[in-house]
Formats: sequence, structure tokens, C-alpha cells
Amino acid sequence: MTYTIINAQQKGGVGKTTDTVMEAIVAATVFNKKVLVIDTDLQGNATQFLSKTFGNPEIPNTLMACLEKEDLSQGIVHLAPKIDLIGCDYDMRNYTEFLDKKFKSLTDKTFYLKKLLDQIKDNYEFIFIDVPPSTDIKVDNAMVCADYVIVIQETQQFAFDGSKRLILTYLQTLVNDFGNMINVQVAGVLPVLLQARRPLQQKIVDETIKYFGRDNVFNNIINNHARLEWYTAQGVQFEDFHDKRIFALYADIFQELLLRIKSFEKTGDVVDFKYDHEFINNNRLTEKGKGLTLNGFTEEG
Repeated sequence: MTYTIINAQQKGGVGKTTDTVMEAIVAATVFNKKVLVIDTDLQGNATQFLSKTFGNPEIPNTLMACLEKEDLSQGIVHLAPKIDLIGCDYDMRNYTEFLDKKFKSLTDKTFYLKKLLDQIKDNYEFIFIDVPPSTDIKVDNAMVCADYVIVIQETQQFAFDGSKRLILTYLQTLVNDFGNMINVQVAGVLPVLLQARRPLQQKIVDETIKYFGRDNVFNNIINNHARLEWYTAQGVQFEDFHDKRIFALYADIFQELLLRIKSFEKTGDVVDFKYDHEFINNNRLTEKGKGLTLNGFTEEG
């Protein structure tokens, strides 16, 4: 079975792309899942991030070119044994006009990417779609593909408000418009960019838990990490203790995601959920985290 995952937030600058890339790499290299990353943002940040990480491979066709050719397989780039990419570039700005010319029906416009993705998705266990911080037809195309959405929430008031709009307004509008054609579930709200010794930020985390419920907020929290900022500039590496801590953090996040999916499939909801950190706890590596190794991070590794 294939799961399509989107990290979403209407506010920009919260680390959606970083989280998407790290989750994908961990899924492939720690959990040995076959993974595809699709970049739908015309800025191409996920494409650049993964390209720096995996040796700047040639992109045969951008996502927009694949959409025009009605074949996503023509854009697949093999990065490592378990991870592929369909990259994006500035030509994605033409997508709305392309859809308007190609289709009259709103349904046909909205589900075009899904129709093409369905042709290749069985080749993968997880598909991560990186989306821009907007709610236009391009994002709609990605969102209707999703099985699970992780709401990325910076520990700031505007981001908290954005999470509420995303879940209660935007996703609900898609359900209202397309009914049972929409099968997306909110896996949970993932607090990010928390800085230690900032009481207001912790207060927003507490308010988020109170508003959405403890079960609906990830037990993992992504603190501010200088190493993550360095990764975006240089590419992801796995060379020292600090890298291992970052991978352990995202291994816990992905493991929690797996358990949340399991709960949805078993009960239709997440109830009485608790996650016991397996790889890193209170910023300290567990024995499992200390022994963390990667499989196929490179062709040789």
C-alpha cells in the first residue's frame, strides 16, 4: 500500500520543505521504505535540497513538463536505492493557465495531478509532496492526492491561527466541494522551531494541545537546530554526532507518523495516543538512537 504525505501550513517560513525532505530521507534510509518526493513549488527548494544531498543529478523533465506530457514517469530522478524525485522549476507558474485551457470542469482541473500520480504510485511505499504556503488550484491538485496531512506549526501565534484555518476552513472546503473523493486525514499538528527558554512559545504549544486535543498534536517537537539550516545550504550529511541527533529526531517523527496511520486504519481516529520516544528523548540519544545506521544513503552506502 502507498501512503501520500503532505506537510502543510498556510504561513511560509516554517520549515515545511526541510521537514518533507528529512522525513523522506529517513523513511528511505532508516526505515527502508521506497520513497518518491514530488516538488510542486515553483521555487524548487525541495529539488535543490535533495540535489545538493545526492550529487546534483540531472533533472530530465520538470514536474510541469511531465504534466504537459501526461506522464509523471518522465520526470523521475533516481537519487539513491530507495529514494526518487520529481523536480520542480519556475515553469510551474504556468500550471493554472494550463489547467484552464485543458479542462472546463473544476473536478478535472483539481484531480489532474492525482490521475497521473495514480499511474505510478504503486511503485512506492511513501510519496511526499512538497507544496507552497498557499491555497490555490496548484495546492488543491496536491492536496487531493494526500492520504495524510501533517500540519507544520511554528510556535508563533500567526502559525497557530494558520493551522486552524488550514484544518477547519481549507481542508473542509475541499471535502464540501468534492465529498467522498477526498480521503485525506490530518495525521496531527507538528510543533516546530521551538526555542528553549521562551515561555510564550511553550504557551502556544500548550494552547495548540488544548485547542486540537492531545491526541491530535504530535508528541515530537522540532526545536531550532542550526544543523538543519546548514543542511539546506550544503545538503544533508550523516557524518557526526550532531547529524545522528537530527536523524534520530526525524526517525522518531516518522515512527510516530506510522503509529498514527496504524491508529487511523484500525479505529478511524487517533484516540488515547501516546508515543514513547525510540531514538532521542529530551535531546539525548537512546540506545537505539546511538546505534542508528543508514541503509543506502548513497549508492555505495
